[in-house]
Amino acid sequence: MDKFDRIQQLHRLLSSHRRPVPLRVIAERLECSERNARRIIETMQNVLDAPIEYNREHNGWHYADSPENRFQLPGLWLTGGELQSLTLLLNVLENFGNGLLNRELSLIEKQIHHLLAARGVDPSAFTERIKVLPLGNRQVPGRVFHAVSEALLNRQQLRIHYKSYDQRASERVLSPQHLIFYRENWYLDAWCHLREDLRTFSIARIAKAEVVKARAKRIDKKQLEGHFAQSYGIFAGKPQHQARLRFYPAIAHEIALQQWHPQQRGEWEGGDYLLTIPYGDSRELVQDIMRHLPYIDVESPAELRSEITARLKEALILYDEPNG
Repeated sequence: MDKFDRIQQLHRLLSSHRRPVPLRVIAERLECSERNARRIIETMQNVLDAPIEYNREHNGWHYADSPENRFQLPGLWLTGGELQSLTLLLNVLENFGNGLLNRELSLIEKQIHHLLAARGVDPSAFTERIKVLPLGNRQVPGRVFHAVSEALLNRQQLRIHYKSYDQRASERVLSPQHLIFYRENWYLDAWCHLREDLRTFSIARIAKAEVVKARAKRIDKKQLEGHFAQSYGIFAGKPQHQARLRFYPAIAHEIALQQWHPQQRGEWEGGDYLLTIPYGDSRELVQDIMRHLPYIDVESPAELRSEITARLKEALILYDEPNG
């Protein structure tokens, strides 16, 4: 822990305690000797004008100002670990967020890099030595993302021009509920006033979005959780089926370490791993099953097994045809 970290930790320690803190406790929390702890106190008093005083009655140190007007460290003060975590987060946002937040976060990023440099850490090391490789993420127009965010946070309705997966275009008015980053893409959970129901929209498929002055429809939290949280993946809805999947030994142990759904049930049967998942819409589940062939067998329901069989037959027909 360096000097900057110890100043931050001492500030947090004194701010969170109502009674004076003994020097012994301060040294323990700052991971240093009592002599060094006293030097940190003196640095804060002399350099930062922190109103730290010694209380003889309680044999400890405390802020002498009132809790309502508590002393604050000037500027942006974070520990080294927090600065590194934030820098890594900014790096992830830059890669996964398609640059959506770069302009808004550029100022704080400069401050973080300045504070890292003061600690002898080169900010460029994060991009040079830590690689984030987004796969399958779709470009999201900044103007669309900001309109969606504005409507969501201000609880206003949103008018969108949307193109579905099968390229059908429609114009809808939505009451945004949740913005979700899932599998490297952004999605919006919303009440669709056209369908009079809850729907999930891919932000990348929104061609145009504008905030409407009308207040967004409020959906009860339990209703939202019941619709979006109980079923499989992003294609949520009330779970109507239970998929029972058998994974063979080649990948069974790897699958056993993964969470496919919060309410999944897993069990071992010899070297096979059996996974039971609730789902309503099968589209995403089918994609995941196809990715793990031939080491997965759909035991039930029959409809899901038939859907996988149909996909495989279509693929065989395609690949049996001669090229050209």
